[in-house]
Amino acid sequence: MSNRSPHHIAKRLKKTLLVTIGGGLIALTLLAVIIIVVTNKISSDTAKTEQTALSGVSTVLHTQAGFVLPSNTSNVLQQLDKATLVNVIAKNQPAVVRILTVYCADITVTSGTASLKEKDSCSAGVGSGSIISSDGYIATNGHVAVISPKQALLDSLTSDEEIQRYLDYSVAVGLLTPSKAAAIRTSAAKDISGANDALDATIALIPSTTVTVTNADLQHAIQLGNEPVRIDSAGNRMKINYTDTIVRASLVDKDFDQEAADQSLQTGQFTSSDVALLKMRGNFPYVLLGSSSSVKVGDQLTAIGFPAFIDNSVSTDQWQTVPSITQGKVTDIVSDATYNGRKIIDTSVPIAQGESGGPSFNDAGEQIGLNTYSALECKDLKCFGNGLVRDIADLKVLLKKNNIALATGGVTNDWNSGLDAYTSGNYVEALTAFKKVQDEYPANYLVSPLARLAREQTGSSTDISSSFQARTVTTTIFMIAGGILLIFVATIIGLIVHFTRKHHREEAIANAQIPPSTPL
Repeated sequence: MSNRSPHHIAKRLKKTLLVTIGGGLIALTLLAVIIIVVTNKISSDTAKTEQTALSGVSTVLHTQAGFVLPSNTSNVLQQLDKATLVNVIAKNQPAVVRILTVYCADITVTSGTASLKEKDSCSAGVGSGSIISSDGYIATNGHVAVISPKQALLDSLTSDEEIQRYLDYSVAVGLLTPSKAAAIRTSAAKDISGANDALDATIALIPSTTVTVTNADLQHAIQLGNEPVRIDSAGNRMKINYTDTIVRASLVDKDFDQEAADQSLQTGQFTSSDVALLKMRGNFPYVLLGSSSSVKVGDQLTAIGFPAFIDNSVSTDQWQTVPSITQGKVTDIVSDATYNGRKIIDTSVPIAQGESGGPSFNDAGEQIGLNTYSALECKDLKCFGNGLVRDIADLKVLLKKNNIALATGGVTNDWNSGLDAYTSGNYVEALTAFKKVQDEYPANYLVSPLARLAREQTGSSTDISSSFQARTVTTTIFMIAGGILLIFVATIIGLIVHFTRKHHREEAIANAQIPPSTPL
């Protein structure tokens, strides 16, 4: 017969229960501490990974720009808003293109009995634009996409003989006095400062109705990568050197009036729009169009485009040319002089000649306008000035007029996926996406250096494609162990409760069966 009383057994069971519960609580506390430490470590590593990615993107952009951007000519890239480096700049820059427009024609100007004939008159200019559809539609300014016959006539006056013939005609029809023509001729011959401006001003005096054009040829070359567009001037007419990354485009439509635009530049009163659509063949990256209604005074804008003076425009001897990236604030939003709802956005964003037609982005990475005018204060125009942006709504009207639906998908999805993976530190996934971009669109000059950085950082402390998974597995193991421990503790508690109740029942039965004692 056991010498342990029921009361003693109950105390032992109670003590066991308390120890088990206490041990379970301690284990749960330790588990919670471990989970918090691991979670904080993952959060810290994520922040470190993002900072490493932004530093890498900034380095790539700075290195690309360093090839062609002289000092003090563009925004220092380290000063760019870090929040815009990936989602605004890197994601959109491959879809920002340079546009070379070449116009040649046989031009005759006739007034009364006087006539001026210039065969193979040619003019060329560069501007910027943005690909807005995966099937190759390009948004730009009208003044980038077209060149007037009068401008071609003026630009073709390169020899003393041609200039003299033009001035003689201008005097014969009464556009210039003999003394004014002689002054221009003398200044041009001596290359006196301002001579070209004086000669340029005379072209506006010629009525467009007196100009006849034959054998006209309008060409557009689109620079997709960092190989600059070039002109071959051999022969009687200008020609374009096309390559794998310099491709042809055709003019779809424009909303632009040259004479109204010329007058606007003189008066500062803008009475017409200045947008155009070009079209290439193939599959391309693209930008997303937003709305100027999302922009208010004080908002930040980012402009991407190709300043002409940085690489000497169509006469460049650079082996590569990349866009300039500048940022500033919206200073005012006004309607144009016709009060028909068209908007012009005044900004403090530095813009130079050659950036016309390029995109302005809001901080969401959407194109809300086209950089169209700039308030340049340097005499040679080789500088940056505050940019004026035409509303993207003008372009949308042109799209609607031509029943154009913008195509999406393709290489843009792969590029964005690669950038997102790289930013998060998933370098294996980033490399997979970057490889697809390199195969699909070799003109993307940012993908190669970013892929190199991703390869260098694979397996580093910022790499979540392997180390993060290992940390996740570790966390999962702890959580599973904790769950098992909880089940174990619950089971022990259940068994203790069960056997305690069973013991009480057996003790009660035993007490009921003992006969009452008889007094002696």
